[in-house]
Amino acid sequence: MGAFTQTIAIAGAGCVLPGGAGVEDFWNSLCAGRSGIVPLQSSLFHGNRVAAFGQIPEEVRQACRQDVPRNLQRYCTPAVVLGVAAARQALQEAGVDPRQGHLRFGLYCCQGGYTHPSLDAYAELLQECRGGDDGLDLRQLSARVLETRALDPFLVLKSLSNGLSGVVSLAFDLEGECNAYMQGVAGNQAALREACAALRSGRIDAALVVAAGSELDALALAELARAGIIGTNGARAFRPFDLDGEGGVAGEGAAALLLRRSEDMAAGPRVAIGTIAAQAELAALELPGEPVDLLVCHGTGVPAVDRRLSAVLARSRPRHATCAQPVTGLLSAAPGLADLIVARSSLLRQCVPPVAGLERPVSADLPFVTGAPQAARLRSCAVVGRDDNGFGACYRLDYADAR
Repeated sequence: MGAFTQTIAIAGAGCVLPGGAGVEDFWNSLCAGRSGIVPLQSSLFHGNRVAAFGQIPEEVRQACRQDVPRNLQRYCTPAVVLGVAAARQALQEAGVDPRQGHLRFGLYCCQGGYTHPSLDAYAELLQECRGGDDGLDLRQLSARVLETRALDPFLVLKSLSNGLSGVVSLAFDLEGECNAYMQGVAGNQAALREACAALRSGRIDAALVVAAGSELDALALAELARAGIIGTNGARAFRPFDLDGEGGVAGEGAAALLLRRSEDMAAGPRVAIGTIAAQAELAALELPGEPVDLLVCHGTGVPAVDRRLSAVLARSRPRHATCAQPVTGLLSAAPGLADLIVARSSLLRQCVPPVAGLERPVSADLPFVTGAPQAARLRSCAVVGRDDNGFGACYRLDYADAR
């Protein structure tokens, strides 16, 4: 794929994840094994069985909010704010400005945590309007609802799958085709497929793919725990593919990619998206036919399950393997895009980040990098994702220095 003719390249990337605000910060966290999973912090609820969360620091969240036009902030869930920031980073790295009007854009969004406004949102509103011993301050409550529009009809938009796409399109004056998808690996895969198809057909010149979501909500976390997706024994760390794994840990964040046709980009090192394969069952997933230099994959934190996953993933015959989940937690909306950012960064830097905290691998089938980053000659990468409904997706990335 050295000539990159008729291929789709990643021209820019951005992210706001528990491991860092921005691709460079995220990469440094991966290389240092610095996890963004922290003790669960919420003013509205706490838990002993679910004690940790891949959480965006409040100062980062507030900085991202200041980057959103003030007239749009009222329509933003916390995760949508992060999505706008990630999209801005991707556009800036790619060096394109939708407002200049010389490119035809497509916008493809994947939104998670879409039950907002949640029980916590209403609890926060009522707490703000407490009148001491007299109960609710009805005057203040009326002002919040009617004057500052806390509960006007626009609130409904926050719970729909097009909230992220609507705010991003307005924030950057995007015009053109637009699609919204729901959370998880399936949503990421659908957004990427449609973006690549639109570019190859010539309908658009640039595709902005954005995903954002959060499960920082009492009801959402309880449901994840009930389904066995996150651990319930108070674990403070997420250890996929480790014999000491105690289940998953949920996380939040956003990621964005700006895609272009390779032939439309300037010469230089680049990473192109090759095949995008999918299967409802991971065991039937179409993996690359030839060995790959790097595998970026997902685990569950349940040793018995991760042992079976290792046997399947080993069919890609990787020379090196890594996993970013111990740094981010289980992302509700951006798992695929976050892994593509890890893969792209590894290929561009010719370096594999370690799996944070991995000490006792469940299997010797996969050559995970541990301890410290490892320099390597990387030309191809397989990114394999799996979410809680068993959906599997595989992306192949290729690196070349196009002259």
